[in-house]
Amino acid sequence: MSFLKNLFTGKNQPDKTNSFKAGDIFYTKNDSKFSLYKLLVHDVEFDCYHVLVYMPVDRLPDTTQVNGLKVMVYHSPFATSAFSDAVLLVNTGVKSNDLIGYHEYLRQTQAPEYYVPLANKYYQTAYELTNEKKYHEAIDEYSKAVDLFHAFYEAIDNRAFCKMDLGLWNEAIEDFKLSLLENPGTVLAEFSIGECYFKMRDYENARKQFEKAHQIDPDDPLPIKFLAKVNELLGR
Repeated sequence: MSFLKNLFTGKNQPDKTNSFKAGDIFYTKNDSKFSLYKLLVHDVEFDCYHVLVYMPVDRLPDTTQVNGLKVMVYHSPFATSAFSDAVLLVNTGVKSNDLIGYHEYLRQTQAPEYYVPLANKYYQTAYELTNEKKYHEAIDEYSKAVDLFHAFYEAIDNRAFCKMDLGLWNEAIEDFKLSLLENPGTVLAEFSIGECYFKMRDYENARKQFEKAHQIDPDDPLPIKFLAKVNELLGR
């Protein structure tokens, strides 16, 4: 217990501290095992690293193998001094799947006023990436926002639009359905599901969705326009 306590508090650790940045994977060696960590967030105020902890390994992986490392703990806070002798292996960036433990920690320990601005920051980054047509990167940033703040339906919708831009119609439909759970009865999501079905040439399901959208807002011209198109294709 004293060893673990020292890791979390930094007691009995050397003053020297390596300076790592978010996305760095680094390691320490104990006996014949290598312990590997990914830095998620450096909390400068508390001189703390929030890390993802991998399963110990007998030999160091090369940089092409790090994505196959097995996660032991998705989030753990350590004093930065706990890694004074750690060695950098590679930087792989911080992906949305890396942050699930850290986000849960924020939801459990902080008020929404603390972490909702972080979700908005993810959203703004994703929006800029979308404008640059970097859709895969934008999807990951939108996923960070949604994972941190599950009710963020605007991020879900925008993630779905990125998937549409990539031709991932089924995945986009699932996102719009998720958005409707958070924000029921919106023309945007119902119509967009229909548009995905239309692109997939599933005209019957497309017609049903356009009818739903038209019922929600009879004055919206898009559902009317696409209903006419799909009915023509169906010979109605």
